[in-house]
Amino acid sequence: MEEKSLPRVNSIDEPFWQAAERSRLVIQKCRRCRKLQFFPRAVCAGCFSSDLDWIESSGWGKVHSFSWVWVPRNPAFKDEVPICYADVVLDEGVLMQSRILAGAGKKVEVGLRVKVAFQETGHPNIKLPVFELVE
Repeated sequence: MEEKSLPRVNSIDEPFWQAAERSRLVIQKCRRCRKLQFFPRAVCAGCFSSDLDWIESSGWGKVHSFSWVWVPRNPAFKDEVPICYADVVLDEGVLMQSRILAGAGKKVEVGLRVKVAFQETGHPNIKLPVFELVE
């Protein structure tokens, strides 16, 4: 049986995964130019400063785009199809790629509101941020 792939935590994104383990979604904020960014980087994408901080996101956002996957690349995910992969624009203005927990009966549309949730994995210290549709 195939194993489900998990992120490889490194020194740059470790604070992100530590927060996710506690069911908190954090994003980076540059102390110099105040730009918010996601995915975690070593420097600010705006001014290239390495003076970055982590702030908590509200976890709310809107679906920017999405795609349904019926045949996953990793066979370990075959019991989870269909899988909805999405680009979500967080209320803080950054784009985050993740999954929307929505079975085939749920209608996903661009612009719908979503809220972050945290999915347990086979690893005791890794929870994956995913999104749920807000009714």
